[in-house]
Amino acid sequence: MPWLSGCNLQQRSAQYSLVESTNTPDGPPRIQIRSPSNGDEFVVGEEILVSVSASDSIGVNRVQLFVDGQIVHTVSSESLQGDLSLEAILNYAPQASDVGTIDLSVRAYRGAEVSVPDEVAVVVRQTLSDIIATPANPSNLPFIPDDGVCRALINVGLNFRTGPSTSFRIITVLSSGALAPIVGRNSDGTWWQLSSDGQTGWVSGDFTSEYGDCGGVNVVAGS
Repeated sequence: MPWLSGCNLQQRSAQYSLVESTNTPDGPPRIQIRSPSNGDEFVVGEEILVSVSASDSIGVNRVQLFVDGQIVHTVSSESLQGDLSLEAILNYAPQASDVGTIDLSVRAYRGAEVSVPDEVAVVVRQTLSDIIATPANPSNLPFIPDDGVCRALINVGLNFRTGPSTSFRIITVLSSGALAPIVGRNSDGTWWQLSSDGQTGWVSGDFTSEYGDCGGVNVVAGS
C-alpha cells in the first residue's frame, strides 16, 4: 500500500540467530531459489512467490529479485548486522509484456559484497486456460485465499511485538512465509497489528506484503 514507509532500525532478537558470526568472510554470500522450479507456469496478474535461502559467515543484509535483469523486489534483514541464515519470500506479478518465458534471478548481499546469482526460467501465460500443467503449491509457500480478507505475508523472519515500534517487547519471531490477518494499523500506516496463533501483536510494514482488501483497516487507538 502507498503509505507503507516505516523504518525499523533495531537488532534482531538473539533467539533468532542459532549460529554465531565468525566476523571473518569466507567468500561472498550464497543464495538458492527453493521455488518456483524451471518451467513452472503462471498467469498474467497472478503473483509469483519466490522462496529463497541465503547465508553468509558474517550476515546477509538483503536479497533482491530480478526479472529479465531488472530489479523488481528487495527484502532486507530486520537486523542491522544481517542474518547468518536468511529465508525470504519475494514476489512479482507478471504483466502482459511478460507472456512467454521470463528469467527469475536472485542475489544476496553483505554490504556491497554480492553472491553469485541463482536463477530459474518460468513461463507466463495470458489466461488460466492457456496453462498446460499446474504444479502443486510448494510446501514452503503459503496458500493465499482469494476471499478479500486483509492479510500480511511475512517476507523475512520478523519480530512480532507488543506495540508499533522497536521499543516494545518481542512476543515471538514470525517466520518467512507466515500469513496472518491484519486487524489494525498505527496512525501513519507504517506498522500492522496482526492476529497470529491466538496472539495479537505488531510488525513493521517494511517487511510484509499485503493481500486482500486492506482499505478498511482501522487505526488502533493510541498507536
